[in-house]
Amino acid sequence: MIPSEELVELVYKEAMLLDEKRYDEWLELFTDDSFYWIPAWEDEENIVTDPDIDVSILYLSTKREMETYVKRITSGKAPAYNPHPRTVRMISNIIAEFNEMDNSWKVRYNWTLYIYRNLYKRLETYVGVTEMGIIKDENGKLKIKYKKVNLINDFIENGILLLI
Repeated sequence: MIPSEELVELVYKEAMLLDEKRYDEWLELFTDDSFYWIPAWEDEENIVTDPDIDVSILYLSTKREMETYVKRITSGKAPAYNPHPRTVRMISNIIAEFNEMDNSWKVRYNWTLYIYRNLYKRLETYVGVTEMGIIKDENGKLKIKYKKVNLINDFIENGILLLI
């Protein structure tokens, strides 16, 4: 199904807010009961399926954990994020599917993330596929219920991982 302009705009806005490091506005895009998950690869063909029992690259199981993570990376006290790298996200192949059972959309898209770390004078590239669950809140505003990021090249340089 071709996604509505409203859904596409939310996907692009979420990426823009991350690139511009507008994390408080980014957090507002999520429902209060949201989660953010980057699963690990079980083997060359399969990713893990349960964030509660399997190893994950990153699992923030509540919005509160997402807020705490953002505070840590913006505090200036997390060496991996000081200085904070420059990023650009490129998004393509946005597909949306509506689920009538719970009035939600499953939105899937491909992405490329370019990260420039001035400290190392190096440009890194990551690619992946993201799935988001999106609902309309009581005010009719689109909100992200979950974000699951399948990171294709999952080797993380220097232990540094940005929100993807």
